[in-house]
Amino acid sequence: MAMMPRTRALLGVVVAAVVLLAGTTAYSIVQGGSRGNAVTWWVPDWDYRKAVELVGEFEQQHPDVKVDLVQTTGNTVAKRTSVALDSGNAPDVITESLSRVRSYASKGQLADVSDVYGPQVPAADFAPGLVDSLTFDARTYAVPYRWATNALIYNPRLFEEAGIDTPPRTWAEFVSVAKRLTRGDVVGTAWPMQGDPNDLTLRFLDFALSDGTTIDDGMPRFTQGSAESALKLIGGSIREGWAGRSSFELDNTGIRELFLQGRVAMYPAGVFDVDTAVEKKADVATALLPGPDGPGTAQGVGWGYIIPKAARQPDAAKKLVAFLAEPRNMAGLTVTFPARTSASKDAKFTTPQRRPFAQQLAQHSLPAPNSPRWAATVPAVRDAIQEVALGRLTPAEGAAQIQKLAAR
Repeated sequence: MAMMPRTRALLGVVVAAVVLLAGTTAYSIVQGGSRGNAVTWWVPDWDYRKAVELVGEFEQQHPDVKVDLVQTTGNTVAKRTSVALDSGNAPDVITESLSRVRSYASKGQLADVSDVYGPQVPAADFAPGLVDSLTFDARTYAVPYRWATNALIYNPRLFEEAGIDTPPRTWAEFVSVAKRLTRGDVVGTAWPMQGDPNDLTLRFLDFALSDGTTIDDGMPRFTQGSAESALKLIGGSIREGWAGRSSFELDNTGIRELFLQGRVAMYPAGVFDVDTAVEKKADVATALLPGPDGPGTAQGVGWGYIIPKAARQPDAAKKLVAFLAEPRNMAGLTVTFPARTSASKDAKFTTPQRRPFAQQLAQHSLPAPNSPRWAATVPAVRDAIQEVALGRLTPAEGAAQIQKLAAR
């Protein structure tokens, strides 16, 4: 790993201490002590060590550009970014969730990075629909680097014990297999009724998108039939017992723990759940997400680089972003999947457990909704799903209610 200059190492220590004490006030202190001609990059803690290495390589290739790193966290980056963009006292590059790009762009707070794309960073090399989802009024406002989706993870030992040879490919097979797997203290599947509302609505929307719902201008456009079918799958599984009413007490972490214990046989999940199972030597295999008549559609979510309109070094910032978007660098930073197809050839993305996720992303996925209106609607949609699962609303009533919520 490349070593940081002494001044930047000291800067990193100061930043970390100030962040703990003062949250969003950290940047003004950093800015006051940083080099005036340096590119300031806010990078999340999970990428920080690799980012230090890449910055060393970048500075060797671009001796006229220096980079100062400021470490953020998943819990603080949204608030810090919002404050920085609102105040105009912003860094030059921010690693940020792609779900928030449209909100920033709608306020005129982001620079157009369309010119970063080209022969070295071709838009066609990114996941299907990804660059388009970040393009508004003919301007593109982010360069993605990290991309992920849900697929089906299952316990092959439980499948074998139940006499099931292959994972389900359709909804009918999913229901049938889950019922056969439900016995003793084992349930066929489970849903995150607690925790972050996005975790439940993401799974619901995957099912709806597989059956006719579309995403238009960052918002889901539900049909009555697709929303009703998705609600029947989730709500019906709990009412009929093959998901278990314990779902009302579970979040994502709780479901993963039960899966590791061999008490949940299968569920839609991300690669972190798979990696945890592999690390703990649990029985785990993966498959494409089931759909109505074959592979279902899953939503892609991820992170990318944005350049604030108030950036002090916009040209140098674009050089850094273009460097970070190179396939090798993108593969080195991401722990899920890279946003560029050409970066997915790295060995860590081609393990047997990860191949179905790669296929899901490349062939059966689309970018998740990124409209601020949808983000504001998610808690109410989660409540409607819960009401159906509790039997207080029929799937038809729940679908009509969710359509009204999304149409506001």
